[in-house]
Amino acid sequence: MSTSMPRDYRIDFFRGLALISIFVNHIPGNLYSNFTHRNFGLSDAAEIFVLLAGISAALAYYPRFVSGQAGQSMGRVGKRIGTLYVAHLASIACGFALYAGAALWLQEPGLMLPDERHWIVEQPVEALAGMGLLTYQTGNFNILPMYMVMMAMLPVIMLLARVRLSLVLVVSFLLWAVANAWRITLPSFPGQGGWYFNPFTWQILFVIGFVGGILLRRGVRLPVSRPLYGLAVLYLVASAILVFAHLWDYFPSLPEWVWLSGFNKSWVGIFRLLHVLAIAYVVIYSPLPAFLQGWLDESNAIVRLGRHTLPVFWVGTILSVAGHIVRESVFGLPNDPTFTAFGAMLDTVLIGTGLCILFGLAWYLDWTRTQPKGRPILDAGERAASPSRVVPAE
Repeated sequence: MSTSMPRDYRIDFFRGLALISIFVNHIPGNLYSNFTHRNFGLSDAAEIFVLLAGISAALAYYPRFVSGQAGQSMGRVGKRIGTLYVAHLASIACGFALYAGAALWLQEPGLMLPDERHWIVEQPVEALAGMGLLTYQTGNFNILPMYMVMMAMLPVIMLLARVRLSLVLVVSFLLWAVANAWRITLPSFPGQGGWYFNPFTWQILFVIGFVGGILLRRGVRLPVSRPLYGLAVLYLVASAILVFAHLWDYFPSLPEWVWLSGFNKSWVGIFRLLHVLAIAYVVIYSPLPAFLQGWLDESNAIVRLGRHTLPVFWVGTILSVAGHIVRESVFGLPNDPTFTAFGAMLDTVLIGTGLCILFGLAWYLDWTRTQPKGRPILDAGERAASPSRVVPAE
C-alpha cells in the first residue's frame, strides 16, 4: 500500500499566506496589520494555521499509521515534537536576547517588562524552569508549545480516526465543550492563569483539519449545500460588520462559558470557531481551489514559504521582535496603527525587508535540497591511497 500522494500546493499556499499574516501581525502597531484578515472578522491567521496543520498531519503521519507502520509513524511524531521543542527554546532565547540587548544599548530597561518578559528579570530561576516546562507563556512565543501538545495528542487522534472519523470529531467536540464549560487549561508558570493558546480547546481546529486531510487523501468531496453556503457567507458579512462597527457591547453580559467562551481567542470561542469554519467552507466550495490547482507549482514564492513552515515561522518571529524594537524603541512610534508619513515609510521598510528575508530563506532551503550530496573531500594523502576518484553519492 502506497503511503505517499502528490503534494497539494494549495495547502502550502494557504500556509504561506498565514505565515505572512502572522509575521505582519506580530509587529505591534504597524500600518500593514490593518489589512490582515483579523480586521475583517472574528478569527485570525492562528486559527487558519492550526487548521492547516491538522490537514498536513493527516497527510504526513496517518497513511503509515493505518498501513501497518504505526510504530514508525509515532516515532516520526516524537521526532517532530523534539524538533519543535528545540526550536521553541531557541526562539525564546534569541527573542529575549534581542530585547535584553536593546534594553542595554538603548538604556530602556522597560523593554524587558511587557508581555510577561518581566518574569525573567524578577524570578529568573522560576522563569528558566517555566521555559523548559513550556509553561512560560509570553507574547509571540506561545504558539509552538500548543502545537507540541497537538502533536502529542496525534497518536490518540489517529487511533480514534482509524476506528471511525465521526468518533474523533465527537470526542474532540466534547473535549472543547468541557474545557470551555469547566475552564480546563494547562497552568502557566511562573505567571498566573493558563496557556494563552489552550490546547484543550485549540485541538478542535487541529482535529477538524486532520479529518479534512484524510478526506482529501481519499478523494472524498462532500456535497455542497446552497443554504449552508449562503449562511456561511451571511455569517462572514455579519462578522465584518460586528468588527467594523464595534458592536461587542450589545451582547448580554453573561459569563463566557454560557456563550461557550464567545469571542475569546484562548478558548476558541464558538463565534471564532464558526468564523474560521465559515471561511474554510466558502473558500473550499468557491472557484478558487480549482484555479489555484492549475496555477500553483513548487516554484511559487508563497508555496515555498508554506513548504518550510517551521524555519520560516521561527525566523519570522525573531524578525518581528527586531521590528518591534526598531519601530517602538528606536524611532518612538506609537504601539497602534496611527497613520503618519514617516511611520508608513518605516513600516514599509520593516515589513518589506522582513518578507524579502523570509522569501529568501524559503528559496535557499529549496535550493539546498536540489544540490547533490557528495562524499567528504579527501586530502592529498587520502586521495593517493584511494583506488577511485571522489564522485557524488547516488
